[in-house]
Amino acid sequence: MFLPTRRQSPDKSLLRLRDNWAEPVNFCVKVTDDGNCRAGHKKGQTYEFSWGSPKSLCTESLVGMYPVLHSLRVFGDMRELGSSKRNVRVYNCPSREIKFEITALYRCNLCGTTLPVSDVGVESHQLMCTKPSFPLRVCESCYSKHEDKTIEW
Repeated sequence: MFLPTRRQSPDKSLLRLRDNWAEPVNFCVKVTDDGNCRAGHKKGQTYEFSWGSPKSLCTESLVGMYPVLHSLRVFGDMRELGSSKRNVRVYNCPSREIKFEITALYRCNLCGTTLPVSDVGVESHQLMCTKPSFPLRVCESCYSKHEDKTIEW
């Protein structure tokens, strides 16, 4: 004899990041000055990306700007390198023909909402992932919605 199975209700007190993750840093790279470019870059072109490389951005320039991208990814302050804003850096391509403006956009780890950047840093609330242990930067809405939950990857 078979008894009807009872479906387990999902644990509402547990938030699994792997099902809700939003990449915390996105980049907007804009061509601000153009010249004789073998890759055909023209003033006004923009490239938006996170982890993957953007389509048709000159690879030589991408490799050269990687240290800036990495520094922005770990919340480096570009004002220490002469920029007027902490999350913006100007980069000249290796051939000195093209000038790019790189802007880091910091996002809520849960919903992807852009978080504001001030002189002191990224303005956000913090939640903790417990397995593995690391902090999450989240917007006001996600903080209110998930502050009482256990968060695991």
